[in-house]
Amino acid sequence: MDEDKNIDLSAGSTEKKIDIDPVAPPVNPSAGAAGTSTNANVDSKGYSNEELRDPNNIVVTVSDPSPVVVLFGAGSSGKTMTLVRLTRYLRSKGYTLEPDRAFRPSRDEHYKKMCDQFHSLVNDSYAPDRTRVLNFMLVKVMDSYGNPRCQILEAPGEHFFNAEDPKTPFPTYINNITQLPNRKIWIFIVERNWKDQEDRANYAKKIEDLQSIISTRDHIIFACHKADLFYTDINNGIPNEKRFFQEINNQYPGIFNRYKNKNPITSLFNPYNFEFVVFSAGTFNPTTDKRQVYTQGKDFYPERLWKAISKGISGNIF
Repeated sequence: MDEDKNIDLSAGSTEKKIDIDPVAPPVNPSAGAAGTSTNANVDSKGYSNEELRDPNNIVVTVSDPSPVVVLFGAGSSGKTMTLVRLTRYLRSKGYTLEPDRAFRPSRDEHYKKMCDQFHSLVNDSYAPDRTRVLNFMLVKVMDSYGNPRCQILEAPGEHFFNAEDPKTPFPTYINNITQLPNRKIWIFIVERNWKDQEDRANYAKKIEDLQSIISTRDHIIFACHKADLFYTDINNGIPNEKRFFQEINNQYPGIFNRYKNKNPITSLFNPYNFEFVVFSAGTFNPTTDKRQVYTQGKDFYPERLWKAISKGISGNIF
């Protein structure tokens, strides 16, 4: 690990942390001690005034050297429910999942509340809504012995892709995450019949642009979400992955081109340098009070996704 990426957080401390501080917000005259903002300078979601004005000022800290799993998707793509379903599945297999409370600054009361409510939200029979959300969180995954396996990043969809302005650059904190010495596992979330052709083309281009800054040692997963909506391509609970792949390849122009396997030998059985999985968190039924009753789907989906993630953790790409 490069020394210039380690920051000693307190005087006399021996703990090293990778501090992703994209553009440190200027200290407000009314800020509290050590530059922490007072409540007047923090909105209801925990962002400081500087962060609200410009996402490039968002401050996050990643201190664990374990692999970082990035759920990359547009708004309403299902990132939060992927985290919920995967958490439920992994807990049933003996893993422990806990939010990293040091991920956001201590001033972020909204993040603290999300951390406090994490397990109740995961266990809830209703899908998270505007009042109970998991919209910006780093969750640590530990095995039955307490050893860290990876950490899952769920970030706002608009930070990955803005359909209104698809050429908006990634916030600095995302660029800095790509520079972490941690191995990264990128889960690019796609779905069939999403928006219109122009939006899908712009989203594919956004993913392509990211390839210029991610490491060649990173693991790539394309996850086709909301598979339950296409029941004709599901037989006995098992999705036809070839059919889903063909549909995504047709609907998102060039989305897989950068990942073609050019090795003349391995390309015979692995034409692409990524894994493709089909995913469904489950089903959602609206209530009269405008909530969504959540019924989790078959274990097949999170099991398949976790196997793909585990390959990236171990470094076994195929």
